[in-house]
Amino acid sequence: MKVFSALGRAASHVFQTDRRKAMENLSIAFPETAPMLRAAITRAMYITLGENIYEFFNLEGSSRGRIKGLVDTIEGEPFLRDAFNEGKGVIAITGHIGCWELLGAHLVSRGYPVTVVARSLQERKWQKRIQAIRSSVGVASIDRDSSAREMLKPLRRGEILGVLMDQKTRVSGLFVPFFNKPAHTPSGVAKLSAISGAKIVPMAIYMDSNSKHLIRILEPISPPPRRGDREKGIRNVTSACSQAIEKLIRYDPKQWIWWHDRWSATERAELDYAVQN
Repeated sequence: MKVFSALGRAASHVFQTDRRKAMENLSIAFPETAPMLRAAITRAMYITLGENIYEFFNLEGSSRGRIKGLVDTIEGEPFLRDAFNEGKGVIAITGHIGCWELLGAHLVSRGYPVTVVARSLQERKWQKRIQAIRSSVGVASIDRDSSAREMLKPLRRGEILGVLMDQKTRVSGLFVPFFNKPAHTPSGVAKLSAISGAKIVPMAIYMDSNSKHLIRILEPISPPPRRGDREKGIRNVTSACSQAIEKLIRYDPKQWIWWHDRWSATERAELDYAVQN
């Protein structure tokens, strides 16, 4: 792991464009912090990312016992267990926080069936490797561009569908608050919840100072109401999901990947947000 920590530290100097974007995003999220602190968070982010990449590639073929041993603490598991026991499936939302691939693997090790929605990489070699690692620890996956029907299948089997929803992507979405600024956020999670009746359970995984991991699970978000203004319900749930992801990031900012162009909203987008609210 020390090698990957060093690689992360080196990356913070090599990838200057990403480093500047991370600093810019930190200034948006935490405008009250001094530049020196934002620089420190950025350096720590690269080091932590290197360590979590090592952890992910070291997962391949791991036993359930080993995977369980990687996590010291799970906070809020009753939230997940109660939602899961309702039998309608669970939509587990998280972000690019900590070793997010380990999060799904650990849930599988605890007896929860997990399918994750993931973007396919253009580089086929890496895509096959990542798929192989997931499969080796019992995590199934669905391509992000698959139909809603495919994503509903695990939920209708009463399983967990894992979704990363902390980035601006080409999928349909809404502008909702994220660190007090409008950000384009996928609305598909709220729509899947409305169709299936599955609760949305926010969660994240964090590497601690002992290179072990901690999982935090937040209170479930209920599906949009079946009656009334459907669009308003979808917006409210999407906003609640965004706020939950923000809360998970705030627990330990250095664990999130800050260089993504999360707030690329134009003046038109901000106007759209203002009009709709």
